[in-house]
Amino acid sequence: RNMIHHLLKEELEIAEDHTQFNYLVFMEKYKLKTIADETMVKEEYLNLVG
Repeated sequence: RNMIHHLLKEELEIAEDHTQFNYLVFMEKYKLKTIADETMVKEEYLNLVG
């Protein structure tokens, strides 16, 4: 979870528009494949932008 948090934070810092974030593209980029990974990505995204 900590790794996903830091990767997401880095991605959002370089992104022009946080509302256009696509978690599927993010998951493919970092080779995240499980449902647990997907859940963590979604939760961390909401924590960072919310």
